[in-house]
Amino acid sequence: MARYRKKPIEIEAVQWTEDVSMRTLLDFTNGLVKLNDVDRDFHVFDRLHDTWVKFEYSDWIIKGVQGEFYPCRDDIFAATYEAVTSTTGATNIETTARVFAGLHRSAEETVTRGIDLYEQWVNAGPPPLGTSLARWWDARLAEMRKAINPPTDQTSPSEGEV
Repeated sequence: MARYRKKPIEIEAVQWTEDVSMRTLLDFTNGLVKLNDVDRDFHVFDRLHDTWVKFEYSDWIIKGVQGEFYPCRDDIFAATYEAVTSTTGATNIETTARVFAGLHRSAEETVTRGIDLYEQWVNAGPPPLGTSLARWWDARLAEMRKAINPPTDQTSPSEGEV
């Protein structure tokens, strides 16, 4: 028999206790709960399976990866999940910001090279008379390609260098 490990994904969850307001649970589930506090009859709608699922006090209501809601007993929740520290979210945001900043710099450099090339073409003027327009445009497109995708420096150290 093959063995499997649960993927490390982050989920949102609220524990239903007598201290949690009904409004909190209604807001969390977008109104997909039936709460009868008098009879202690609580249900959450699992839209993935198109059914109402009963839950009790101390159960956790989990928002799944497809946006569905389902209950989980407290002991199972404790064995399966752990709290996500806020530093993880901050680290992810910082990493994403650094990646986007690098992409922005790269795009800005590419646009600058394209503009410089365009200005060179304007200063050079039209193609000389008798020049094939197809060959002239091919040469301009080759120049543009080099400006957009500059050759990467792939020089390796020679045998004597380390």
